[in-house]
Amino acid sequence: MSQLFYVMTIPGLETLAFNEIRTRISEAELVKFARGIALFKASASPGNLLELHTVEDVFFSLAHIRGLGHGRDALRVLHSATLNADILQGLALWRRTSGGRPAKTWRVVSQKAGTHDFRRIDAGQAVVAALQKAMPRGMRLVKDDADVEIWLWLSGSEALIGLRLSDATMRHRRYKQEHLPASLRPTIGAAMSWLAHPTPQDIVLDPLCGAGTIIIERALLAPFAQAMGGDIRTEAVAMARRNARAAKVAASWNVWDARSLPLEEASVTRIMTNLPFGKQIGSHETNVELYTLLAREFRRVLTPDGLLVALTSEDRLLNMILQDAGWRINKKVVLVVLGLPASIFVAEPA
Repeated sequence: MSQLFYVMTIPGLETLAFNEIRTRISEAELVKFARGIALFKASASPGNLLELHTVEDVFFSLAHIRGLGHGRDALRVLHSATLNADILQGLALWRRTSGGRPAKTWRVVSQKAGTHDFRRIDAGQAVVAALQKAMPRGMRLVKDDADVEIWLWLSGSEALIGLRLSDATMRHRRYKQEHLPASLRPTIGAAMSWLAHPTPQDIVLDPLCGAGTIIIERALLAPFAQAMGGDIRTEAVAMARRNARAAKVAASWNVWDARSLPLEEASVTRIMTNLPFGKQIGSHETNVELYTLLAREFRRVLTPDGLLVALTSEDRLLNMILQDAGWRINKKVVLVVLGLPASIFVAEPA
């Protein structure tokens, strides 16, 4: 039987996330997109949903409310919708994703955007009050570290109330034990891997690998022939090697200068990398020279039919440099990274 679910992802990756859902669950039917959210119907096992790479959280939808209004009457609507939701079905799905262990505690997480005649905490309390009547006896409300989380997402006149089926490891990944400043979120690394149209014949390169997230996410997404990453910082390469070991990913890691790679011409089929934003690392002035040299070097080592997938907040700069260096930009995905607007460029040698 088809049920209503939604996933949360990085704002800007909603369409891509639903593409992955449709690839893995062919009968999934889109209901709508919202900022960072894809709401859909599916009869899939929740276990299949937890295998998604490009999403950060998965929810069983308890209620989807439109035309909610901005006055205090909306609080009564939230309370009623929660009270009449299929809590038991949501808990049954949660139990299936949690190894069958019973849930003993619960809490409510509330998010609100837009102008209303009430506070976020008031909206959350309306849901809490309803759940105190609807939750099975024996389950108790706690402030933190609950077994079950009910999330309220309220934006303008629309609201979603969902029971979270995923946990923190879906967005943070178990393998990512070490981080660097400006280290990439695994979800974005997976999205870049998806945009690279992976094939089993891929020879994948991340020439500015940092903690290794992109190479690891590409390896976890689909088979490949060879993967290698490198960075100018010795400590970053050591960290990437340790993270890859934790993820059980086989790749080669090297200390090098990405402006002059120790690789033969046309030797890799996919280059995927997170370019310096010029904020925590570098500046706009240094990026002008750096991006120019990288675009030239990437073109040298990439096969004529290969793809470059690059993330940057320097949208205009990279766009200009790629065109000047003889690249054809096939696609650009605009997203938000750590509160900054950024773009993923997909390009090929012209």
